[in-house]
Amino acid sequence: MNKVLLVGRIANDIRTYTTSTGVNYARTSIAVNRRSNSSEPIADFIPVVAWRATADYMAKYLSKGALVSVEGSFTTSSFTRPGTNEIVRSYEVTIDAINTLESRSQREHRESMQNNMVQNSYRNGSFSQTNSKPNNSYNQGAPKFNGSQKPLDTIGTDFEPMQHVENPNHDFGDADIFINGINDDDLN
Repeated sequence: MNKVLLVGRIANDIRTYTTSTGVNYARTSIAVNRRSNSSEPIADFIPVVAWRATADYMAKYLSKGALVSVEGSFTTSSFTRPGTNEIVRSYEVTIDAINTLESRSQREHRESMQNNMVQNSYRNGSFSQTNSKPNNSYNQGAPKFNGSQKPLDTIGTDFEPMQHVENPNHDFGDADIFINGINDDDLN
């Protein structure tokens, strides 16, 4: 059985594409905390791809920083790079279902904070490529789970209607499924 369940934050902007056959797909990464021996968790950035209605849903309703749960399958691909004969491998999670785990007010607050940080950086003249990246604190303000709790209690909250998108049949068409390619040297 190939089943992946992730809970984390969307780590970068969602990039959307359309294959030459008209199939929509979206790519991003999910920042997921991994336990470590130190007091600080380690963030893993898992590349993900979504197809058709799931991709459309992500592009319309989700953005960088959103707390989500992802259900999907682990996918690996490889190809030989033309001209160099280098074998390139791609590892990613193909999303079957994605759900938002934050309320409308939490999302609006997060987006407001992100917008204020960007505006302050521009106003102070301190915006540059080196300090524009987040400090990996993707779970700041995220609910803490101890394994016995439900991840989300929706009683009395102002959640937007949640769309659970299933995408069991994937037609990859001529999509560039190797966009997150990793060469063999990266694995050593």
